[in-house]
Parts: sequence; structure tokens; C-alpha cells
Amino acid sequence: MVFQNILPKIGAHWLVNLYRSARKLRRLQSKPSTVAASGCTIPAAAGRTVLYDFHGGILRSRALFPYFMLVAFEGGSFLRALLLLVSFPLVWIFGEHSDASLRVMAFVTFVGLRPRDADLVARAILPKFYMEKLNAEVYDRLWLPAKRKVAVTSTPKVMAEWFLKEYMAADIVVGNELQMIKVGRRCYFTGLLGRLGPLPAGMTEKVLRSEFGVDGGMADVAVVGSSNPLNHLFTSYCKGHLSVCGHGLTAHCKTGP
Repeated sequence: MVFQNILPKIGAHWLVNLYRSARKLRRLQSKPSTVAASGCTIPAAAGRTVLYDFHGGILRSRALFPYFMLVAFEGGSFLRALLLLVSFPLVWIFGEHSDASLRVMAFVTFVGLRPRDADLVARAILPKFYMEKLNAEVYDRLWLPAKRKVAVTSTPKVMAEWFLKEYMAADIVVGNELQMIKVGRRCYFTGLLGRLGPLPAGMTEKVLRSEFGVDGGMADVAVVGSSNPLNHLFTSYCKGHLSVCGHGLTAHCKTGP
């Protein structure tokens, strides 16, 4: 019985270590990117509306796979986590933030999973790991002073909403919704994302438009990770944006009217 309880934990550590090794190898194969210096000063967030990218903006890392792995193992089973690991080569090829990879990770992680199990992981497990990756400079200078906080996450909303609202006091959380099916008296996730088209088109743009209006209303600042696909959408609804690269911030002025 003791051996049966220890074996899944050993397997989980093995999966995480293998993933970390794969990410280090990929970083070694890619050339380091440089961020050009900007003549704009970092704007003050006090009393302003700020739009944040969760992975890469609020968090130091843009990695998504480890959080899916935590949900798959803690909310599902060791077998589900193993299946997710098997799908990692496909995620590697397309990139973690691509629409295809997000759909693959969401399906393997959530298909057949009960909402209460995913909610338990989101409340008891994920916040600890989110806090460890929290970007202290963004949190101190751009999150705490802001009057209104709008956070956008690439992962399914259920994975980040509770942390952002309960721990971080976010006003709005924008993310992918998961489809559910009812079997008898119980509900289960189908593993399919409840939107069409890649993020940030569709639902994200609809939510941002309803938040800031179509009559020129805009957020004051957007905080995004460097080389993030959300950049072009954020600039449409913000007067300026900040690129986060590691622990550093680079301000960008918006030109034109």
C-alpha cells in the first residue's frame, strides 16, 4: 500500500524533470532575443485601468505545459499525466501558445474530468506555483497601484480565474471556456474549448470590446510578455504597452491619434 502511494509521486517528479530538461534544451537551441531600449518612461499605474497578460506578464514565465500537467495529475490520474506527456512532442512542434497545442493540452487534461476536481486543483494546488513565478516588479509597480485590473490568460479560464480573483483581486479575467456535458446528475468536461478560432480573436476581443467600448474607450496600459501573440490585440485597446522580458520592463509609446 505504501509503495502504491509513493509510485505516483515518483512518476510525477520524473515527468516534471523531463519537461524541464526539454525546455532547457530548446532554449540552448534558440538564440537569445534582445529587447530594444525605449525612449518612453514606464507609466504610473496608480488610478488607471491596466490590461495584463497572465503568462509572461504577471508571471515571469510564459510556459503553459507544467500547469496542464499539474491539473492532469492532481485532478485526474497518473495515467492522464502520462498521456499528456506523450502528447508533448506535438506541443513542442507547434509551440505551447499555438491554437493546436492549446486544444491538445486542454483535451487530454480535461476530457472526462469533473468540474469540482478541476476547481479543487485551481484552489489548492495551482496558486502555490503561480505565486512562485509571480513577477515581483510587475506586481509592485503595475498591479497593486492599478484602479482596474483586466487579466487575459491563454489557458482555460478555470485554471486561472480563482487565483486571479481571490488572490490577486482582478476585476475581470478573460480566458477560454471549456464545454461540459451532463451525464445523469453529474457534469463532466468534454475537453473541447468553447470558442472558435485562435486566441485572442473571438471571445477575447468581444470581452475587451464590451469592457472598453467601441467609442474609443481604452485601457491606459497593457502589460504583455515579449514576443507574445497577444501584443497586437492589446495595442488596439491600450494607450501604451509594456513588454516584460524576464525581470525587466520596456515601455512602448503609442503613435498616432
